[in-house]
Amino acid sequence: MKKLVLFAVIAAFVTILSADGTAQTKTRVRFARGAHSATVKATIRGYAYRDYIVGTSAGQTMNVSITGTNSSTVFTIFRPDGTNLEEAAETDGYRGELDEGGDYVIRVGMMRSAARRGGSTSTFSLIVTIR
Repeated sequence: MKKLVLFAVIAAFVTILSADGTAQTKTRVRFARGAHSATVKATIRGYAYRDYIVGTSAGQTMNVSITGTNSSTVFTIFRPDGTNLEEAAETDGYRGELDEGGDYVIRVGMMRSAARRGGSTSTFSLIVTIR
């Protein structure tokens, strides 16, 4: 009986720790028919981040900008092979021509200095334009 209670307590503890399952989410950015731009709004907290997946073709131009209630809200763009896109690491704005097509990942988070502060949150608007 004691083992069963101990197991239940451990299971409850693990469930509580993983309750913030949306902290590391992946969402595909959808563009309205005929639109080149999409806006995503969400909230992040502490060290949590959100990944936004954008499908592109080689030669297209990507323009990304972010505004947040916390001035330390930034994004990093990863190429389809998982490496950082040059000039798109921990920034609030990017514009450039893509030399390869595929799924790019835009990771939104807070700079470490802001994330370290307990309870630090940011509600943000991410604007993605592909032409």
